[in-house]
Amino acid sequence: MALSHQFVRGLQDAVNDNFDLLPSELRRMAAPVVPLRRPSLEVDLPTLATKLEPETGILWARMKHQDRACYTPSLVGDSRSYQIYLQEQCGHLSADEMPFRYLVWTSEAKGAFSLGGDLAFFTECVRSGNERALRDYAQRCIDVLHDNYNALGLPVLTVALVTGDAIGGGLESMITNDIVVAERGAKFGLPEILFNLFPGMGGYSYLVRKVGERAARAFIEDGKSRSAEEMLELGLVDVLAEPGQGEAALREHLGSHGSRFNMLRTIRRACKRVDPVQKTELLDIVNIWVDLAMQLGADDLRRMDCLARVQEKKRVRT
Repeated sequence: MALSHQFVRGLQDAVNDNFDLLPSELRRMAAPVVPLRRPSLEVDLPTLATKLEPETGILWARMKHQDRACYTPSLVGDSRSYQIYLQEQCGHLSADEMPFRYLVWTSEAKGAFSLGGDLAFFTECVRSGNERALRDYAQRCIDVLHDNYNALGLPVLTVALVTGDAIGGGLESMITNDIVVAERGAKFGLPEILFNLFPGMGGYSYLVRKVGERAARAFIEDGKSRSAEEMLELGLVDVLAEPGQGEAALREHLGSHGSRFNMLRTIRRACKRVDPVQKTELLDIVNIWVDLAMQLGADDLRRMDCLARVQEKKRVRT
């Protein structure tokens, strides 16, 4: 999904000689202005808003979840377009030149980081036999999560600030980050087995690298939800915060490790090099997932409908 015209209109004080700085998706649009010589990293898209804090080195990426507290096709599209934008604007910069150190993903929905893939969209695709739409969505999710896992190829660290439940694809996306800060009371789980599916957007691949095969299989096969305390013990949460104190805990953690940023980033790179998650592996698995999803029966789809209503209830109210 291309970025909105609102994004393009926000690129002010433009100059004609920097048109090639924009992502290809934007260059195809009939924009009222041409891009900036020094473009802003702050955008306000329908499903995603970003804000840069130069003093802390934090680039906030807040998911709005206005329709459903999950990865709707719109949110996946906005996230992917913004990733491409960051890569094109910052890909040539060294660590010292980067305008931010940490890309922090969080949610504006009360009680929900993300409740997973868009189950209403899934059931619609299965019932209508629209395999292509489901496969396109799933592959775009892989693009977003794998690039986040690799920090977009930029000299930064990715961070998840989890102030509410991270379920299904929400947990899959969370564990692609270098640092996870979670508040007590948040729940985590992979419930796909309850409707005869499995987490197809990389859950098993990322979990195996982090907790080993036995624990990864247990996570997927028992379908249970786990507490933030349990996730800390498993090593899937790095910082545990009291309810309502997640942002403060994140700032304190990043501030206390500021002098060691380059060392920490290098360690993360080295760990991923030892047993890297390859995109081909993820795409092979997600294709298996799509094939299985298209075979779901009526009872399975009704169970998904129930969880889809939970996603709807957790959306951001405007």
